[in-house]
Amino acid sequence: MGEWRINEISYLKANRGACHLCGHPIATRYWGAEVAGKPRMFCSPDHERVYHDYWLPRHGAKEKP
Repeated sequence: MGEWRINEISYLKANRGACHLCGHPIATRYWGAEVAGKPRMFCSPDHERVYHDYWLPRHGAKEKP
């Protein structure tokens, strides 16, 4: 399981994070979890659960663009 994290806000660095399940842009607060040894960003703990229960078994751990 992951934890709530705060994304750094900076005028010099563009924040282009998005939920790895739904693609919703993430501005500041996100659910961070490690999946297959890589850090992932999710909108909520529910999206991490759906990612593990549905996405990975169905599609595998492919890299999203």
